[in-house]
Amino acid sequence: MSEIPVGSPPVPPGRHAAPSGWYPDPVNPANERYWDGWQWSRNTRPIDNPAPPAGPPGYAPPGTSQSPGQLPSGQQSYGQPQQPAGQQPYPPQQYPPQQYGQQPYGQPGYAQPYGFKPIATTADGVPLAGWWSRALAIVIDAVLVSTVAALLAMPIYLRMAQTVGDFFRESFRAAEQGLPMPPQPDVSTFISATDQLILLAVTFGLHTLYLVAFVRWRSATPGKMIVGLRVVPVDQGRSTEKLSWSAVVFRALCWTLPNTYALLIVVRIADVVLPLTNPRRQALHDLVARTQVIRTR
Repeated sequence: MSEIPVGSPPVPPGRHAAPSGWYPDPVNPANERYWDGWQWSRNTRPIDNPAPPAGPPGYAPPGTSQSPGQLPSGQQSYGQPQQPAGQQPYPPQQYPPQQYGQQPYGQPGYAQPYGFKPIATTADGVPLAGWWSRALAIVIDAVLVSTVAALLAMPIYLRMAQTVGDFFRESFRAAEQGLPMPPQPDVSTFISATDQLILLAVTFGLHTLYLVAFVRWRSATPGKMIVGLRVVPVDQGRSTEKLSWSAVVFRALCWTLPNTYALLIVVRIADVVLPLTNPRRQALHDLVARTQVIRTR
């Protein structure tokens, strides 16, 4: 496998980067290497018509007036039939000039490498985040938020643990003494309605605040920063401006609200699956806030 070179092909006037296509390989001049518009790929191929090496006297490269097999001063090469007098030799084969650069889709030219899939980018050419990298960032954020929420709600969890422990101790004591088992308590015995509301408020409020604060401050949550992702306005991948407060709030609520009600699970599934089919790789909360997620490395 060839090494990936650094640098880029010559940039045409009026463009910020060279268009994707086949260019002379900086590593091996006898090959061409595919430039995907962002970086060199590992796909190489030999040049169809390399420049002919210098040959011995009598060697004529294609495109010259000397016919194949003819030596200077009119001598005939060994093994070649004598050209009849007055008959013109076959015209030399003409080779079109080699064209480099991007070939328009659907027109004759160099084909894309087998198995090559164009990289999805923003309108200004920045690569978009893949589904798996976004999923990994979500998992990291969920672990961080759940850990902090559990610490904040620790008094409620300790009361629940005490109630569960008392029930099991009474059950074991009754079994040892041959007494009837104690009645199984309902959910309200383990956790009251008030405690349930407190847990919901802590989890929902902390998660929403987490998303709003980090996306507004750094345009990325800690999970996205670890994976190398950033949230930007739609089609503005090179923008360094912060997202508006309305965008980050609506984006956060669209992600956290489905966690508060079981019937909204359909919304959550649609939100997770949508980037797989959306050409801009936008989730539902991206569409609401008019944002995209890009790769930063």
